[in-house]
Amino acid sequence: MKAGNIMDFRQVKENEEKAVLKNKNVVDSDFWRQKYHIQGIVGLINDPNGFSQFNGEYHMFYQWNPLSTEHKNKTWAHSKSHDLLHWERCETALRPDTWYSKNGVYSGSGIVIDGKLYLFYTGNVKDAEGNRESYQCIAVSEDGEHFDRWEPSIVNQPDGYTRHIRDPKIWEKDGKYYAVLGIQSEKLEGKVVLYSSENIKDWKFEGEIAGANHGKLKDFGFMWECPDYFQLKDEKTGKVVDLLVASPQGLEPQGDLYNNKYQTGYFFGKLDYEKPEFEISSEFVEIDRGHDFYAPQSMEDNKERRIVVGWMGVPEDEDFPTVKNEWIHCLTLPRELKVRDGKLYQEPISEMVSIRGEKMEFEGFIKGEKEIGKGKTYELIAKFNDISSDFGLKLRVGKDSETVVKFDFEDKKLVLDRSCGAQADKSVRKVFLGDRKDLELRIFVDNSSVEIFINNGEEVFSSRIFPSENADKIIVFAENETKVKLEKWEWQ
Repeated sequence: MKAGNIMDFRQVKENEEKAVLKNKNVVDSDFWRQKYHIQGIVGLINDPNGFSQFNGEYHMFYQWNPLSTEHKNKTWAHSKSHDLLHWERCETALRPDTWYSKNGVYSGSGIVIDGKLYLFYTGNVKDAEGNRESYQCIAVSEDGEHFDRWEPSIVNQPDGYTRHIRDPKIWEKDGKYYAVLGIQSEKLEGKVVLYSSENIKDWKFEGEIAGANHGKLKDFGFMWECPDYFQLKDEKTGKVVDLLVASPQGLEPQGDLYNNKYQTGYFFGKLDYEKPEFEISSEFVEIDRGHDFYAPQSMEDNKERRIVVGWMGVPEDEDFPTVKNEWIHCLTLPRELKVRDGKLYQEPISEMVSIRGEKMEFEGFIKGEKEIGKGKTYELIAKFNDISSDFGLKLRVGKDSETVVKFDFEDKKLVLDRSCGAQADKSVRKVFLGDRKDLELRIFVDNSSVEIFINNGEEVFSSRIFPSENADKIIVFAENETKVKLEKWEWQ
């Protein structure tokens, strides 16, 4: 049966090529196409995968359906870059053309071992009745572009769990390899489990390390996806801390928290490899406060930076105006992760300054509204001092369009309002900042997205926006007289 299916898979690449030829022109003509974000050449993309640095280049793989804007026919698309900003499209790395991935090549990670790039991924298989099988698989490359695929290393799930097991994230410690995977218990609870390997090919189930109704946590979702584990040194205390990142599905909204369909966040704690157990020492904190952020993946580069990229989208939230033009979704800009005094910060990578073009500056006192410039793709740094009222910015302002970033002085919250635009979701997102005399916003605006870094990355909002084609005004406003300093750079 397995061998007999191989003939059917010869059409997979041909179907992909036909879809690209058919739809690429309409996709390229869409004015919402991004300038500096990874996006599919056609169709749908979602989770970043296999994020790594190999042979002097950064490699990003990502879930891609070339045939439509639906979550089907998942492959691993592949792009590479010298600077994390200018990406070269490569040949599709993995396709659903094996018996153990015939219904989709699902998410996973990458690691470099002895001069070879290894990709770990989940192969998805469904029978005629929709029953699922999951296979954790390996592909290896000597040149970073052509991959030999091995037979599955982990077949289905350990006892006590459903076949929702996926998204392996791999690392090495003291000559041994470890992987965390998202999984669902038979009680329909989201969990993270740990595996180990002495030789990268054969894997041993170590146990459950975190999840809903595990340890300190109570009900906390029916599935945890795309787990990530890493350590960072606290820049203030000097202490090395462990972080566990996950994307739980099934959390109910709590005020300003958990307002997306599904969430992504992190715990501080300590990974005990022997028990095994991730001993949680913090609350669950959402990494990003915007509308569109999920399934982030991090890696450490040769500059000893922990860099993260997320999917600028959320599962089961596909009502986007680009669908009519045969494409949907993108990835976020890369960010560097740091810990300061027990809090995770995200900063734009230093390479962002390399794409700064023409500069515009404004400094003065604002009361009411003032147009201070124009732009569609740019970086903007805004510093507000002597705060005593509501203030903020209106971006991509035009006919039936504006994205509002506002500090609510009474509630002490930063508010992102993208309700005036073509996106179907008109809801706002907020985060509590507390009393502030000063506030700094560093904002990156692309053709259909905004990413807002507050006070050196203390909080971040990432959201897709869909303004009218010629919407380009930038307006600053304040209820009471407020001191403002703005610097803006057009992107080259």
